[in-house]
Amino acid sequence: MDLPTYTNIWRIEKRLYKLYDLRLPMPLPIVWIGVFVGVAVPWSLLLALLGLPFDAPWHVVYIVPPGVVTWLSTRPVIESKRLTELLQSQARYIGEPRTWCRMAPVAAPAIRSAQAATSARYSGRAGKTQPL
Repeated sequence: MDLPTYTNIWRIEKRLYKLYDLRLPMPLPIVWIGVFVGVAVPWSLLLALLGLPFDAPWHVVYIVPPGVVTWLSTRPVIESKRLTELLQSQARYIGEPRTWCRMAPVAAPAIRSAQAATSARYSGRAGKTQPL
């Protein structure tokens, strides 16, 4: 009996259409917003530590690089996976065991003697057959 599962419902991409009363020009996925904020904050701190003034062409220096990184990191790279999903699957592959033993011994049991390895013992029973 097959039971339906709904695990793929969590992979539906959620999009944001407006922020309060401000309607966005295009619907933005929540992941894009999170990646942009996660890249823009360290980028802004790095520029502040380097002493770059905010009155420089701020839209080019402060917004474009995090936007490009966001766009590159959220598009499919290989096997229709995003960069983060690809890195997670590669890390999971490295962490997996090389062989699956499935409750069986990994190696053959040790042989008790050299004679046992070269000889075999068979037993059987023979009886008379009745003519037809």
